[in-house]
Amino acid sequence: TFHFMALEIRALLKGICYLAEEIFHLQSRYHGSFWRALTACFSLRWHGPMLLVCGSAYVALLDGDGQPLGLHLGLASLCELLILALGL
Repeated sequence: TFHFMALEIRALLKGICYLAEEIFHLQSRYHGSFWRALTACFSLRWHGPMLLVCGSAYVALLDGDGQPLGLHLGLASLCELLILALGL
């Protein structure tokens, strides 16, 4: 479940990076529509429910190793950002 959660975090972070770049092209590509840019950057039809299911499963199966959930998710996010930055 942690692996799937990390993959969904990666898709979310990738969409955020794409959106940050597409903000500068709102007028030329999307005719000023932020919603069009948002839907172009995020595949919410697939990743939204998947993120919810994976996150719920991860929280439910957390074995209580003494580490806070925020630490696990923060480290997964940091690793995925590093993978995106390095192009792996």
